[in-house]
Amino acid sequence: MSFKDDIKTLRRQSNLTQEALAQKLHVTRQTVSTWETGKNMPSLETLHALSQLFNISLEKLLFNEEIAMKKDKEPSLATQIDHDVKLKSRYRRWTFGLGGLIVLALVSIGILCLGYYKGIGTIDRFDPFLSYKVGYTKLPSEKEISPNNKATNGYWTAWFTDNTMGNEWTKLTLTTGLNPGVKDPYVMAYHKGSYVKVARIVPRTYINQTYVSNLAALDALLNHKGNTATNTHDLKKYKTQIHISDTVQQLVTE
Repeated sequence: MSFKDDIKTLRRQSNLTQEALAQKLHVTRQTVSTWETGKNMPSLETLHALSQLFNISLEKLLFNEEIAMKKDKEPSLATQIDHDVKLKSRYRRWTFGLGGLIVLALVSIGILCLGYYKGIGTIDRFDPFLSYKVGYTKLPSEKEISPNNKATNGYWTAWFTDNTMGNEWTKLTLTTGLNPGVKDPYVMAYHKGSYVKVARIVPRTYINQTYVSNLAALDALLNHKGNTATNTHDLKKYKTQIHISDTVQQLVTE
């Protein structure tokens, strides 16, 4: 007998309809019908499931006879197919697992990038690719930083210079409270991206003069004061971006 006859006989002996057998194997009734008409053959996984369902060896199922083991103990067809099925299942799990890890990594990197470019401090705080920096800016007016300001609750935003070269700038939003009486006050912020860990109001004398010059040059650039050249700078980005690498060290004449 051929496979198509065997599978039909086994199904009937087990009192299964084509629909019932299809449900057990997670295929369609039409698929079972193609096996029994000889138009198609099951996959290795399905053959393995059939042999277990009908408690029959793969050799008997495929060839209607048992194949004896060779003297060199070469694995039987059933053993080989069973091994191949297990390997395929294992590779599938590994593929899905690896694919899931890659997707998770890409999503995580996407979130970190979004947090950095949008200035979301709660995300930057946990970004392993960012390092802490110390930035400086001029303390705004008392009205702007006052905790009594219902519109801002004491939070204010300003550009901070992050290095003496004057080419790394970060727009930070933070709260410092009112000036405790510091003369010529500036703000020193220890931050990671847009996340501000701590900020202190310090006098100008505490700050490297280069930082003071950087801030004066930026103020002149944004307000078109003195002789600071503006034609080499895209001023729009200072309104829309959070992080800027742009050297602002021109001499300022008041």
